[in-house]
Amino acid sequence: MIDAKQKVSQATLDTFRNLLAAEKEEEFRSSFLKLHENDQFNIIRRLGTTARAEVIGILSPEEFAMIFKWFDRDEQLELFDEMDEAYGIRMLERMSTDNVRHFMEPLKAAVQQELLAGLSAQKAAHIRELLTYKRGSAGSVMRKEFITGFPDDTAGAMIEKLKGDTTTHEAVHHIYIADEDQKFIGLLSLRGLLMAKDKDLLGDVCDTEIKTVMPEMDQEHVARIMQDYDAVDIPVVSLDRELVGSITIDDIIDVIEFEMTEDVGELTASRGTTDVSVSPFTAAKKRVPWILILMFLGLITANVIGAFEETLEAVVLLSFFIPLVMDAAGNTGTQSLAVMVRILSTGAYEKNGIWHTMKRELGTGILMGIVSGLTITLLISVFYQDMKIGLIVGSALLLTLSISTVIGSIVPVVINKLNIDPAVASGPFITTLNDVIGLLIYFTIATAMLQI
Repeated sequence: MIDAKQKVSQATLDTFRNLLAAEKEEEFRSSFLKLHENDQFNIIRRLGTTARAEVIGILSPEEFAMIFKWFDRDEQLELFDEMDEAYGIRMLERMSTDNVRHFMEPLKAAVQQELLAGLSAQKAAHIRELLTYKRGSAGSVMRKEFITGFPDDTAGAMIEKLKGDTTTHEAVHHIYIADEDQKFIGLLSLRGLLMAKDKDLLGDVCDTEIKTVMPEMDQEHVARIMQDYDAVDIPVVSLDRELVGSITIDDIIDVIEFEMTEDVGELTASRGTTDVSVSPFTAAKKRVPWILILMFLGLITANVIGAFEETLEAVVLLSFFIPLVMDAAGNTGTQSLAVMVRILSTGAYEKNGIWHTMKRELGTGILMGIVSGLTITLLISVFYQDMKIGLIVGSALLLTLSISTVIGSIVPVVINKLNIDPAVASGPFITTLNDVIGLLIYFTIATAMLQI
């Protein structure tokens, strides 16, 4: 996999490190502020603790606020502890509400209240509201900063309002049109605003057929809606259509990355341990339950082999191909699992129906089984000079691959019907289940064909 993360070159890093060492603060500040925020973030995190403290002293709280959001929670907490209290409060005041909420969420209630007391009344009220929403909901990722206008405002007046607006916004894509009671009416893009005549009323030129979400909606559902409607931001409204916030595309990209990471953790039975900052003890604690469960399932595999002891004693050559059958069953089932989890998460199964997808997977399994079965039959016949064993292994692969694809498809569908994340049908679980089934098929065919 290619590492697509953008990095600052070593030469650039050395340049800023040398400027700090030479105490050329103004030159450092001038050059540093010309960089993108992400580049600034990458430089600061690689400078070291001492140099980082110097940078905090050079930049204003308002300037550092634009960089602070790029750090992960642990780094943010460490940085905040290094700041003067007044500096930290001013920085939080400048940050967007969704980023402040993200920073404050893991803090103890007493610490939260202490920080909120230092913020302006409006900012503190907004953060308190956002903290009430459940993690992973639309309300937890929305922001309170957005441009609003009344339906009877003119386009000309709104343009003048924007010109004179001293409030800083990370991104402005639309004007949110709402009435005096904050009931949402529609959106007006900046392009639409510029194309409108000065005397046009916002209520007449805005788009009222806009998809909205509610604060309690799952963030993954919001991401899917924004993708389906090509939205760069989406209004968040209450049950009675009161405009309560906005979710922008940059936050949704973070949501998509988080959900993908979570799914990978589920598929590999390592949920919650994909972050490199997680300690070995915590990672082991989260993984051990799955390992123990799979170990007990492995005992079933051992018992299956033991049940066909007579077959193995009669034809020892059969034992050579046990790993082959088990690997083929497990790998095929995991492939189907990954395909079905992806189809369920994207909602693609709704287009053709779940049965169409499952039939597709069964057909795929049969075709793979035919190719694999014929190939292994030929190889065993040539290298081991035993056509009968070749036919046994080949037939077992045909049936095993066909059934494994069905199991890999059915399990996540059943789990999804129970309103559980289908990714919890983890790869190791499916692999072990298919191992057992593959061995049963293999030894049943062998016993029947060899008449043992």
